[in-house]
Amino acid sequence: MYDFVSSWWDALNFNLQVFYAIALISAIALLFQVALSFFMDMEHELSIGDHDSGMGIFTVRGVTAFFAGFGWTGVILTRRDVDLTTTIFVALILGSGLMISLFYMMRAFMRLQSNGNMEYTNAVGQLASVYVSIPPQQRPGGQIELMLQGRLIIAEALQKGTEAISPGTKVKVIECIGASTFLVEPNS
Repeated sequence: MYDFVSSWWDALNFNLQVFYAIALISAIALLFQVALSFFMDMEHELSIGDHDSGMGIFTVRGVTAFFAGFGWTGVILTRRDVDLTTTIFVALILGSGLMISLFYMMRAFMRLQSNGNMEYTNAVGQLASVYVSIPPQQRPGGQIELMLQGRLIIAEALQKGTEAISPGTKVKVIECIGASTFLVEPNS
């Protein structure tokens, strides 16, 4: 096997050796990254770019994709006897295009993710039903039931009125107090 690879490599001209070396090394690196992504969280790699999504254009994955595109384009065009200047120019364009395409594809995938955290401030302005009587004058002990982010939740509730609000009464959430307690008022 070694003799076959050695004789194949020696038969290549210098330009093909350079492009094959870039292409093969980057292909192996991409395969290694794919294998690692099954076992590790590759989301937090070094990047320069879109910090909202955690991905950037110049990530390890992006640069590796650039070299893969550059190397394989160089191999194909050199094999077709395209001159070296044109080959490098086209390889740079296709490698850059591959890197930018990967950036936008990963950014789109990252937007599909959801962290699953409940944002209780999203309940302000929504209607809810009293689940457990809400005592008057912001005394604790009351609970409401409401749909928040597609989930039915039961949360602590306070009210400023002078009379208790009985179970089943519709109320409006007017403020989020603390992490998960709501200030409500009867819905009129």
